[in-house]
Amino acid sequence: MKMRRNTRIGLKRRARRGMTGLETAIILIAFVIVAAAFAFAVLNLGFSSTQKSGEVMKAGLEEATSSIELAGSVIAMGENASGTMKVANITLYVKTAVGKRPVDMSADTLVISYLDPYKAVDRLTRGSEADVEEIQGDGDTLLEYGEVWKVVIHVDQIYGGVANVKLQPNDVITIEIKPSTGSILKVERMLPPAIDYVMDLA
Repeated sequence: MKMRRNTRIGLKRRARRGMTGLETAIILIAFVIVAAAFAFAVLNLGFSSTQKSGEVMKAGLEEATSSIELAGSVIAMGENASGTMKVANITLYVKTAVGKRPVDMSADTLVISYLDPYKAVDRLTRGSEADVEEIQGDGDTLLEYGEVWKVVIHVDQIYGGVANVKLQPNDVITIEIKPSTGSILKVERMLPPAIDYVMDLA
């Protein structure tokens, strides 16, 4: 009788040990599944963050580097108004920087501003205060690599007539060309000591 009782007790203990091992295995599997899911989420988030960082850096570089630059000298034209020489217009030529995307030169996207000691215009009106014309290119509205465009600032129209122009010798003129993407091209020039019919502002 004693031997049978010990055998039953041993069987019960063995059964309990088996149940404990099974529960431990289930818990361990659950932990592994949770850890795998968490690791996948962390890796996926890391890949997304890396891609987003790359896009931000690329956009920042595009904005920081100049996409448009001068192609030659800045020419100012003078006109005689009632015996006094006045600045009538300013002409400059632009091209794209090497390796840059085309720049839309249409009036809807390109902004040209003008500043001198007496006048400040945030956006010049195309066709009257400013003209933008393709000199060398394929005939579309994009300034592409190898093309040259001319920008003419009609100072006389900004002042409402050449006789009203207040610019004096040695005055500083600032023209800003602002494309939709890329940095602003800022052109700052000083007028010569005497206003003449043709002035190379270099």
